[in-house]
Amino acid sequence: MDTLSLNHHAQAPDYNKHPEALCGMAEKYIKEKHPTLLAVCFDNPDHVGHQAGHDTPEYYAKLKELDGYVGRIIQAVTEAGMLKETIFIVTADHGGIEKGHGGKTMQEMQTPFIISGKDIKKGGEFHESMMQYDVASTIAHIFGLKQPQVWIGRPMLQVFK
Repeated sequence: MDTLSLNHHAQAPDYNKHPEALCGMAEKYIKEKHPTLLAVCFDNPDHVGHQAGHDTPEYYAKLKELDGYVGRIIQAVTEAGMLKETIFIVTADHGGIEKGHGGKTMQEMQTPFIISGKDIKKGGEFHESMMQYDVASTIAHIFGLKQPQVWIGRPMLQVFK
């Protein structure tokens, strides 16, 4: 990870020994620092996908656990008084099939893109194709930034009010 472009970087301790540590760190940081932009990267589904397999009871149990962490992060944003100004994006870097990823099947390439918050349409769904590059473009749009000419992504304008 290129930490030169960050003003704060923190890595949680061993997940197997401290499963809630990253969530706790995020909650504390939100409440204390009121960040403008924060990325919390839970890589646990990837590990479970490789060990037990994607689309398995273990994988879905991990997603349920992470859903609880997302709820806690939303609560921290609420307690910090930032909820009305916040946009949440939940996504992944890849899908998976059996215990692997990296292929060209839709199960391996398709990822979720969930967005909610300030100026985002409620209950919406779009059917246009989307690539991972588009997530960065959408974030740039949120902050009113001009996208560098070399970027191939496009903002998902259809999600905004």
